[in-house]
Amino acid sequence: MEAESSPPPPPPPSQSPPLKTYKLTASSIGYSKSTTISPALLFKPCKTTPPINILKDISFTAYPSQILAIVGPSGAGKSTLLDILAAGTSPTSGTLLLNSLPLHNPSSFRKISAYVPQHDCCLPQLTVSETFAFSARLLNPKLADVSCIVDCLLAELRLTHLAHTRLTHGLSGGERRRVSIGLSLLHDPAILLLDEPTSGLDSNSALNVMQTLRSITDSRQRTVLLSIHQPSFKILATIDKILLLSKGTVVHYGTLSSLEGFLLDNGFTVPPQLNSLEYAMEMLNQITKKTPITPCLELPPSPINPTSSVPETKITGEDSVKLESRNDLDFSLSLSPSFSLPQLKLSQSS
Repeated sequence: MEAESSPPPPPPPSQSPPLKTYKLTASSIGYSKSTTISPALLFKPCKTTPPINILKDISFTAYPSQILAIVGPSGAGKSTLLDILAAGTSPTSGTLLLNSLPLHNPSSFRKISAYVPQHDCCLPQLTVSETFAFSARLLNPKLADVSCIVDCLLAELRLTHLAHTRLTHGLSGGERRRVSIGLSLLHDPAILLLDEPTSGLDSNSALNVMQTLRSITDSRQRTVLLSIHQPSFKILATIDKILLLSKGTVVHYGTLSSLEGFLLDNGFTVPPQLNSLEYAMEMLNQITKKTPITPCLELPPSPINPTSSVPETKITGEDSVKLESRNDLDFSLSLSPSFSLPQLKLSQSS
């Protein structure tokens, strides 16, 4: 009697293909803008003003599964930098690298990325689920499982309980912002760029938006870059790295703990009631100062007697009137090389 053959082993479970991740690098990005002034008269030539440097030598790297926050005061160049990263504007200088390769084709980059503007752009008469379904069919008219995609997206954004709520009724500002983020996620972008997603929201709604971004960053290993004005301590816990800008230049790039070390190295101690980013924003003018201000100038030693200083020169009477009347007086010719201007004490003659 032949032995019964053992049943074949079950096939191994099908594994989903690994996600394609992208590392976005900015190398010495600069952007300047010049304006042309039209003349008041007809036959006068137009004048072009010197270019204004909006961004100067911006360099950083955004990694997959991380959120990079571009932080800075108003006018620091955050929105301009995001527009360049979204391939909406070409930089004046520098290069963008995608996985260490130069980015030459902006249209192909837009297929793997999504840009969420600061203001929500939705049809107010539609419900949340109708908004997602309508946009999904516009992206791919031949899509069959639209309802399944919409349900998964609603669950990911924590908006399932608001699926049949119209956008004009019953939605808070944070929930509308999450709907805008969901529209950008319909084609499953690997790189997500957001212009101030927490602007105009209260602290609780802003935290919910950032927690949603943290969740979608971790779930699909997305590379997320966003601009933010002044995040709270709880929002900072959802952010991996910070790019601090001031007047179009990089003040610091790194983690929050490295920012605290940067401040200590420059002589700034963070008070206990503030986090390091809040304190850096308050002291931004002092941090970016390149030359320290000295309260007074000390005189160098005299070349004749190195241990003594040059004696003070007092000019009074008619001599002071003569000095005031001569605009072309060259102090370097009449005085010793070690003489400095603060030595002069001019007294007005009565």
